[in-house]
Amino acid sequence: MDFYRDMGYTALCVGKRDLAGSTMFLLEETRKRGLRPLSSNLRYKGKAVFEPYGIFDVNGTKVGVLAVTSPGLSRRTRADGVEVLDPSARLKSLVPELKNRVDVIVLLSNLGEFEDRKLASTVDGIDVIVGSGPGGQRYQPLKIGRTYLLRGHPKGKSVGKVVVKLNSEGGIQGLNNELHQLKARLPVDEAATCKIKKLKQKYLGNRSGVQGSPKK
Repeated sequence: MDFYRDMGYTALCVGKRDLAGSTMFLLEETRKRGLRPLSSNLRYKGKAVFEPYGIFDVNGTKVGVLAVTSPGLSRRTRADGVEVLDPSARLKSLVPELKNRVDVIVLLSNLGEFEDRKLASTVDGIDVIVGSGPGGQRYQPLKIGRTYLLRGHPKGKSVGKVVVKLNSEGGIQGLNNELHQLKARLPVDEAATCKIKKLKQKYLGNRSGVQGSPKK
């Protein structure tokens, strides 16, 4: 999580795998680190515990950022009381509401490229979709109607930069997309490596599922 904070992330889309450690754990950890997790279609024990969207001022332009979570949750996550509402229905309700308050609408999607294409065709008013989930990376944006689709490499293997050009009426005139793949020549983060090693020992060390006594 410290990596995301240090990178200056403004908002995070809650993905289905982010809930593996429980919903309350995710809420507590993101709040500790000053991060803002978003999901417009996630419910925990019948309540919306994440904000559906955020509004940000970017150099005088009001940007609305929505997020949708994939319904493909694990059985364990569902048993914890997590429910995912239909993404399309939620967006059709929220986008018109947000459109009156912002200049540009960005959707962070965990659905995968196939579903993102459907949203671009069926939900009017989304300017940019930044997608994750099933699908390959996209070095150049795909435009469907008035919506631009962007995708990075899976598992955080790249960092994207998008420069959006607005016309005199505040709409998108065009955008430039840069996708920088992270390669092995980057220095190793020893602190992160140590954390990963400890987590693997904790959660993968006993694959039999039998709880043993902790070593002293």
